[in-house]
Amino acid sequence: MSFISLNSTKIYYQMIGEGTPVVFISGWTLSCDYWLPLVEKLKHKHLCLLYDGRGFGRSQPLAQDAGVEIDDHAEDLHQLITSLRLKDVNLVGHGLGVWTAALCARQHPQDVLTLTALAPESEASAKDTKSVELPSFWQQASILLKDLAKVPMIGNLVAWRYHNAPEPFRSHLYEDFAKADRRAAFHLLASCMGNDNRHRFAQTLANLHIPILLTRGSEDRICSTQLLRSLFEIIHSGKLATIRGCDHFPMLEYTEEFANLLLSFFEQNAILKPNQALTRR
Repeated sequence: MSFISLNSTKIYYQMIGEGTPVVFISGWTLSCDYWLPLVEKLKHKHLCLLYDGRGFGRSQPLAQDAGVEIDDHAEDLHQLITSLRLKDVNLVGHGLGVWTAALCARQHPQDVLTLTALAPESEASAKDTKSVELPSFWQQASILLKDLAKVPMIGNLVAWRYHNAPEPFRSHLYEDFAKADRRAAFHLLASCMGNDNRHRFAQTLANLHIPILLTRGSEDRICSTQLLRSLFEIIHSGKLATIRGCDHFPMLEYTEEFANLLLSFFEQNAILKPNQALTRR
């Protein structure tokens, strides 16, 4: 296993394949293992970098004074890319991993060629909650933030969250959650909740001048159609895609389809640099 010391913590990572680099950023509490079926489809054309975010998976234990908010994760991503001497990377973020990827791309545009935002997670605004059901992710977050002691209730919600992921990955996703550092999970969520943070996330995407692929599964009850369309309206360049019949984990449920979508997006933007815009579709 490979580890690298970054910002007062040790980060687990692995690199697979060869070609233009693709960096995968996992969602809340998840290790990088659930990307592996997708990496098998991409490794012949791309160098794939996977890692466990601080406090999750094998990137534990944490030092008591280690920062665990979203900006700490974004800086880890930048330092990982820099330390491994990568450049012009394609970032692929899932869930809250999209926040990490977007912040890194905004703060360090020299690192990034494209961004894929897979099933991004964000609170519904106050005006939206009347007509749009609050995503279950934020219901889980509220319970976790209010009372960490109610583990059985949280466990049931998380089990529902992963219910369409195929085995053995469904069990692995739950195990990732159960083993995550609770302080890291708590503060990562807290740093992404509330109107100010929701607006910051949207503004970050709006200020990116790289091609962005926004995508979700058509059956995803965590990332809503409304959210994805609202984000598409504010980005400078990119495309919107839906994977039919898929829930929250396209990399596991529809691996071949998602791999082809990524390969096409990467190939389309292979000759572009981060300061060049893709014609909007």
